[in-house]
Amino acid sequence: MTQTVEPGLWSRARDYLRELWRRRDFAWFLAMGRLRAQNASTTLGLAWWVLNPLLLGGVYFLVFTLLFTDRRPDDFLVYLMAGMFVFRFSTTALTGGARSILSNSKLLVNQRFPRLILPIADLIESTVGFLASLGLLMLLALFVEGIWPSAKLLLLLVVFPLQVLFNLGLATTTARLAVPFRDIGNFIPYISRLWFYLTPVIWPLDMIADQSDLVQNLIRVNPMFGIVAAYRTAFLGYPFDGAALAISAVWVVVVLVAGVYSFIKIEGRMVRYL
Repeated sequence: MTQTVEPGLWSRARDYLRELWRRRDFAWFLAMGRLRAQNASTTLGLAWWVLNPLLLGGVYFLVFTLLFTDRRPDDFLVYLMAGMFVFRFSTTALTGGARSILSNSKLLVNQRFPRLILPIADLIESTVGFLASLGLLMLLALFVEGIWPSAKLLLLLVVFPLQVLFNLGLATTTARLAVPFRDIGNFIPYISRLWFYLTPVIWPLDMIADQSDLVQNLIRVNPMFGIVAAYRTAFLGYPFDGAALAISAVWVVVVLVAGVYSFIKIEGRMVRYL
């Protein structure tokens, strides 16, 4: 009598990843379809992905220029825009993940495919917009501050994949939570706003130099701290903070593993909540 041995965890994970890879064209098709749909309803289309943080950053720049002239860096405009673009990339993952399942409920009911494709497609969509904003950021650094690209730009080969993986963890976490608890989408803007002000996006780090070590350390363990700092190193030539990026990398692993695992665990029951 032969016994059927249930595939182990690693075997199931391998099969799941293989199926995801087989369906990669489907994820790309979904992402590009959303981009075309959004662009069709506006005159400027994809440019709004760049214009939104650019205009908001312009408001913050005016406020800080008028009120905090002695506390802002000399290259504050590009410093600010780097933080705005990078931070928006991650907060878009929060909001996009929360709607990725609910907005595709008919697709889930009528077709069988790895549900992880939906937050991945949303991530592809936001990544296209983010890459466009990085091009603008390089132009701002060159023509506004006169900062030419240097070898530090190679740091993008590390920090960009890290942020993409971090965003995937964020998207799968909010997607998993939003299916049984739809109210989570109403809380995300407030969570994002609090996170925004706790990250050195619109304010330079030396503004808290007179705070206690506890406050400064709490700011530094923020997962976005090391990511934002690394982009500023790449584009503005700031000193590289390896410890901060290492802390962010730990966060990436934790958030990615927890998010993807919890998402896959509920994947088979998602249709019940739709």
